[in-house]
Amino acid sequence: MKILFVTGSDSAFFNSLLIFLQSFLERLPGQQLSVCDFGMTDGQQRFLHSRGLLLPRPPALAARGVFACKASMVAYLRGGGHAPENYDAVVWLDADLMLMQTGFADFATVVSAMVRAGADIAICTAPEDRTIGQMIAIFPDGAKMAPFAHVVADAAIDLGSPYFSTGLIFCRSPAVLTRWMELTQAVPDHPLVEQNMFNVVLHGHRVAHIALSCEEWQAQGGSLDAIGLAPSEHSGRPAARIGGKNIKTLHTTSSAPGHLLIAVCRMTVRDLDLVGPFKLFLSEELRLHQLQLLATFVAAHAEILLRLGICSRAATPVEGFEFVTL
Repeated sequence: MKILFVTGSDSAFFNSLLIFLQSFLERLPGQQLSVCDFGMTDGQQRFLHSRGLLLPRPPALAARGVFACKASMVAYLRGGGHAPENYDAVVWLDADLMLMQTGFADFATVVSAMVRAGADIAICTAPEDRTIGQMIAIFPDGAKMAPFAHVVADAAIDLGSPYFSTGLIFCRSPAVLTRWMELTQAVPDHPLVEQNMFNVVLHGHRVAHIALSCEEWQAQGGSLDAIGLAPSEHSGRPAARIGGKNIKTLHTTSSAPGHLLIAVCRMTVRDLDLVGPFKLFLSEELRLHQLQLLATFVAAHAEILLRLGICSRAATPVEGFEFVTL
């Protein structure tokens, strides 16, 4: 089975991307990954290009924001020579995901189930199983989600329909990706615009899909409170558990306070400093795992990260790594 894995990042998200890349290397070794440039620095672009990962930003998206770029994944793929129809599936993974105890067989199992069901999409239900109507009403100021409400009304979508998260998407239909891009570019910008428009495409066009458990495939928000780390059966890295359930990825996102650390920080790995914006789990146990992945990645690519200006020489080298907020 041939699966193309895709993610994307801008310059501010790059440190999260490095954590994701190390988890991908460890959990899905040998699999094909591409990274869409949503607005990176020259050094960041050159680093990813040197690893054979970079999908350059199409000229037509030069002035567009991150979310419009994400919804235009199909333009990145075609521009980079990756025709979606040449793969059994394209799998989008947000760059603030951290792969845990999972492997290619888990992803292949989902794709096989899609084939059997005649489904074009496999996607996670939203946390707390929210509906379209609940998401339209999620902000006290109804005007914020008015563009979403108008498109939903025009498409005659039932407000009780389930709302889906686009943090992880399995796709077997280039046509769905194209509709997503076109619709997102056509509506006024608003919160969650690309996710909202994916839901409109899914329900408005009655796309055959499989619903995945958000907690199992991209635990986030309130689910993070229940996560426990345990020794992995297959590697030196820990597994994430909720009760007896194996959690395949952890998503560094939450709509509730108390889950995330978002700050400008400095990560010192031996004699290198990585300084910039970080988005990490507030839980010490989960954050330590993220930092261990990041330290492993920086140490493995120290020379080129220093040469491209992504890292600098540490004023005070350390044994192992050190992390501080600035």
